[in-house]
Amino acid sequence: MAETFMGPAKIKGILNELVHTLKEHFKDWDNVAFIGIRKGGEHVARALVDMLKTETGKSLPLGFVDISFYRDDFSKWKAYPEVKNTQISFDVNDKLIILVDDVLHTGRSVRAAIEQIVDLGRPQRIYLLVLMDRGGRELPIQPDFAGAQISIPPDKLVKIEGSEKKPAERAIITGVKK
Repeated sequence: MAETFMGPAKIKGILNELVHTLKEHFKDWDNVAFIGIRKGGEHVARALVDMLKTETGKSLPLGFVDISFYRDDFSKWKAYPEVKNTQISFDVNDKLIILVDDVLHTGRSVRAAIEQIVDLGRPQRIYLLVLMDRGGRELPIQPDFAGAQISIPPDKLVKIEGSEKKPAERAIITGVKK
């Protein structure tokens, strides 16, 4: 049974803080592009790009990666994953990429996303932005920008729900699929 962990107001506040931090860090947006990791990172990236467009007037490049085939545990899955396409309509070469995910836990999803991006070209730099950092890393991956540090039991999973019209609407906690 899923329970709401964070509602829209709390998530909106975290996103506002992240936008403020990004505006302080990046003075020039001409070489910056966002890539969201499907599925939760897609919602967060879409929300950030929309908010930054309102704040800066810039239409920033936005793409999405599906990491299903890049995961190191793909061969262990009992069922085939729902694979969505990777959509990156810009050249990643020499770009400052802000890789966006909803929740950072073990670091394995981020590793898979970085591998896929590097297969597409050579960015100038990849920054990692996460809405929530829950700790529990299995790989030496740390976010450059984290909206919130959270603590939940290791047997639980946090998911961000949203849609194209209402990205990053709420965070829910569910049991982990084994």
